[in-house]
Amino acid sequence: MLVDGVRHDELFRDPATPTMKRSTLLLLALATLVVLPGRLTAQIPRGLKVYPRVGLLAPDTYFYEYFKNFSGDGLTEWTHTSLGRAFIAGVGAEIPLGESAYLRAEVLRSFDTWLQVAHSKETLRDLFIPPEIVTTWLDVPATLTLTSVQLVLPTRLTLGPASPYVLVGAGGKFYSFGAPTSPNDVGATLPSNGFEWGGDVGAGFTMTLMGLHLDLQGRDAWNRYWGKLQHDFVFSGGVSFLVH
Repeated sequence: MLVDGVRHDELFRDPATPTMKRSTLLLLALATLVVLPGRLTAQIPRGLKVYPRVGLLAPDTYFYEYFKNFSGDGLTEWTHTSLGRAFIAGVGAEIPLGESAYLRAEVLRSFDTWLQVAHSKETLRDLFIPPEIVTTWLDVPATLTLTSVQLVLPTRLTLGPASPYVLVGAGGKFYSFGAPTSPNDVGATLPSNGFEWGGDVGAGFTMTLMGLHLDLQGRDAWNRYWGKLQHDFVFSGGVSFLVH
């Protein structure tokens, strides 16, 4: 599909699935290098924790919007998309930095995610009757993989057994989309696979309950896609295990 004379799938990096897998493994390896000491005789650092994490991904209000014709010399045609909420799961690791702060690295993947595509077009009915807007809906399967390295800073506050903290981080998202469940006969502008860099900011708290070390948090995983700033909120919890 052409967008201003350029194929839409060329506007973004569109790696094949094996390339995305290799990129994910590379990012995990880099995160491991951050976590592990930078020595040839790499040893597990004291205080290293690993944890599975599950939660809910609440994407931004809309993903992107593209107007094919908005110059006033013809009927307007545009595509509007939005991502639905999805279950996420993944794994992470963390090490202490000094007496208070600690460093985290984690990867989360969404499951059963869908992109809703609405393609609207004005249809001229009569010279004296305003154009009618006809909308066609398409569903596109999607997968988001969120990667992040975070600096976690505990606060001096305590809420009963809970110890609050704030976090800032850097990472990004892999976007993967399948084919629409219905034929794209209307020429809707569909998204492309690829990776976009971004950041994280959020807060949470840790606590011990029945011998389990729990971590609950909410964070804004932001990045840009097609020129729009995406604010995808992640609400998740994890159970950490001390390795060394």
